[in-house]
Amino acid sequence: MLEPAQEAGVTHGAGMGAATGEAGRRRCPAPGAGPLVTACVMSVFDVSEEDIARGSRGPARVALARQVAMYLHHVILARTLTDIAVGFGRDRTTVAHACRLVEDRRDEPEFDAMISELESALHAGLALIRSTRRAA
Repeated sequence: MLEPAQEAGVTHGAGMGAATGEAGRRRCPAPGAGPLVTACVMSVFDVSEEDIARGSRGPARVALARQVAMYLHHVILARTLTDIAVGFGRDRTTVAHACRLVEDRRDEPEFDAMISELESALHAGLALIRSTRRAA
C-alpha cells in the first residue's frame, strides 16, 4: 500500500509545484489535488493505480492515461515537469514528451473534448476542496 504522500504514484511534498493564485503569486495546490487529478484520469481511462504507477510503459491505453495524468498535473496544478517526473517515477524529458503528445492530440476534436471535460471537472472539484477547507 502506498503512503498517503504517494497516493496514485504521485508524491505531494511542500516543495512540489504550485498553482498560480491572485496577482500571479504562487500557492500550493489544495491538499489532495494531485490524487484527485490522478483518480479522475484513472476513472475516465478505466485503469488502476497499479497501472499508473507501473514502471514500464504497459498497454497503449495505460500509457495514454499516464500521459494525460502528467499533462493535467502540469496544466491544472502548475507543477513543474521535474516535480511530476519525481512523482510518477519518470524522467523530466518523459513528462515533457507526454505534455507535447497530449497537446498535439488536442487537435483531434473528440480527444480535445475529453480533455476539456476533465479540466472542467477538475477545476470544479478543486474549487469545492478549497471552499470546503475555508469554511472549516
